[in-house]
Amino acid sequence: MSFRARLRMFFALIVILPMIAVALVLFALTGRSETGKADAGVASGLSTSLGLYREAAAGARPALRQVAADEQLRSAIASGDTAAAGRRLQVLAESRDDIVAIELRSGSGRLITRTGSPNAVAPKALRLTARGGDDLGTLSVSVTDPSSYTRRAKALTGLEVTVFRRGQRLASTAGPAEGRPEPAERDGPQDFEISGQEFRGRTRHVVDAAAPTTEVSVFQERQPITDRIADNRLLIGAILLGFLVLSLISATLVSRALQGQIAQFLGAAKRLGRGDFTHPVPVTGHDEFAQLGREFNGMSNQLEAKIEEVERKREELEETIRRVGDALATGLERQGVVELAVRTSVDACEADAGRALPLDVNAFEPISIHELDAPLRAALEAAERAAFVPGPEVGAELLETVDPDAPPPRQRRAVPGAAEGAFALAVPMRSVLGPSDGTPEYVGVMSIARAGREFSREEEELLEYLAGQCVVSIENASLHATVKRQAVTDALTGLANVRAMHSILDREIERGRRFSGSVGLMMLDIDNFKKVNDSHGHQQGDEVLASVAGVLRDFSRDIDAPARYGGEEMAVVLPGTDVDGAVQLAERVREAVERLRVPKVGGRGHLRVTASFGAAALPESASDKEGLIAAADAALYRAKRAGKNRVEQAEPVAAPR
Repeated sequence: MSFRARLRMFFALIVILPMIAVALVLFALTGRSETGKADAGVASGLSTSLGLYREAAAGARPALRQVAADEQLRSAIASGDTAAAGRRLQVLAESRDDIVAIELRSGSGRLITRTGSPNAVAPKALRLTARGGDDLGTLSVSVTDPSSYTRRAKALTGLEVTVFRRGQRLASTAGPAEGRPEPAERDGPQDFEISGQEFRGRTRHVVDAAAPTTEVSVFQERQPITDRIADNRLLIGAILLGFLVLSLISATLVSRALQGQIAQFLGAAKRLGRGDFTHPVPVTGHDEFAQLGREFNGMSNQLEAKIEEVERKREELEETIRRVGDALATGLERQGVVELAVRTSVDACEADAGRALPLDVNAFEPISIHELDAPLRAALEAAERAAFVPGPEVGAELLETVDPDAPPPRQRRAVPGAAEGAFALAVPMRSVLGPSDGTPEYVGVMSIARAGREFSREEEELLEYLAGQCVVSIENASLHATVKRQAVTDALTGLANVRAMHSILDREIERGRRFSGSVGLMMLDIDNFKKVNDSHGHQQGDEVLASVAGVLRDFSRDIDAPARYGGEEMAVVLPGTDVDGAVQLAERVREAVERLRVPKVGGRGHLRVTASFGAAALPESASDKEGLIAAADAALYRAKRAGKNRVEQAEPVAAPR
């Protein structure tokens, strides 16, 4: 990426992207602000309209008292004469100019009779009772019709008002258009459409006593809100655009100034790359670029003085690398040896990067020196693939596999690879030690890469040498680990052998004494093991031992040390465990062994085995290692004598006086 492109990207990151984010935030805020103002106005209008509704209902109280006090009406209602009650209601309604409707309903809310408009709103209700206390029903009087109510509400709020009952429009200031806002579940503002025109408003249920529920909707047109939002966003966009133009002009001026100074440094660097040290970078002023120019000129002078020194030391370096290779052959730490070999190869061959990839996961972990860009990675992969393409040397390797007396084939040579102007070398890391029988195998591949220049034959030989010495070191480490493991491991069960168990027990007892801790010991003996060997053969006995050892490993903690003590007897050293803990572990292992099903060697059925256990711990059961082993062994044989397949705890020792 060019410097100019980086400046543009920097400008986009620090100016354009934040400006876009600010614009989005401001656009969202102005939309919410204007909508919030409108919602507040609608909420206030709804509150005013509901207050007007309650005021209208209160205004019906005088008329309600007059109607309820009429004795003829009460007599007709008490006698159940609905027709007479209706005629009397008609007379009473005509006696007052302000009554819009009178309704008489039963105690359950059923309409008995009505006079006046069925669409009257804001009624005032009163429950009628006879002199004996019997319920005569509910009488309601309304002095408000929906049209006059909506007109008064609009005059007070300046908003459109509509009244509904049971989904039917009773009156509206918005004209006869169809459509209405649905009552919101949480009484919140909502957008809705009436005859293709958008509105925003709120709806509230008004529960009238002994009458159907009335809905009052207050709303306003959506378009003015939308227009205000658009105007605000346009103003914000214009301000941000002006700021963007100013930022772009400033960035252009700064970019040109920086590019001019960078061009001077680039020209000087190119001359320096050609070996021309006679034209230093022009230095003017005292800013950071001037300081950089002075440092660059100083570096150029130092570089010129050191070139000859580097050439003199190159031969010394190659000799040093030879000595490092010899040292690698004697190393036993695989990962460190491989990393040293790769790093030495990169430094000695003046490579930009290098790596070692394992083919055997147990040989070492992948190692990479320096970052890999796309061309270097592609060149490395090409060389690594080519390194394992079958060639004439495969025949000698196969002959060595089938004929031990055949002369060993030479180390594989380095194979080149190239991609996108980058060059690489790769060497297969061939070992003479196989996984079990000494069959030759490849443990991995070592490769290096650099940009712009191929590797020489001398560098190829150096990489081959280091890779060969690295393989020798890996082989030595494998042999050392194998011998070390065999010295402390029982070959049949994979558990620690008795020598390792004694060493671990000595170490844990010393640690327990130093920190006043406990050391537990659990010992087990497989019941009737001799019978297994006599009846099914020693091979079946080995399977039983291996299966029981597997149970011990499964139930042991990471800090525990399961071991084969001898014959069919096994033990587990339990750091930080008292005798109760040892007994608990022994019981769990006993149950697991009892559940164990060992497949018969012939493949026909399974064997069931049990084991007897003894548990002891320092300092509860003994005072030293020999006493601890003796206490656990004595408990084990008590379990044997008590019937086998059981756990016995060692007897406690008397505390010293």
